[in-house]
Amino acid sequence: MGKYGRKVILAALCLASQTITLAEASADAVCFVLCEYDGKIALMEEGSPEPLAVYKTPISALYPADAELLREGIRLKNRAEVSRLIEDLDLE
Repeated sequence: MGKYGRKVILAALCLASQTITLAEASADAVCFVLCEYDGKIALMEEGSPEPLAVYKTPISALYPADAELLREGIRLKNRAEVSRLIEDLDLE
């Protein structure tokens, strides 16, 4: 292999791995919003008019700062973030 052969191969491998990473990111590009919905806390898929889940925990049971964030809507990138926030807020 010549002087530049290895550099070209390494550059190609680097580019290929970045392409795979971008493809995986776009497959998981669904965003979720935890928000207030008809006076309750709901999980929505971004852009959808109907909730994926509605929680029993009343918004009034949360700290005022958390309740305000929910009124504005908390955008989450993936299901792991959704699970973590639901657990942190102790939603039922």
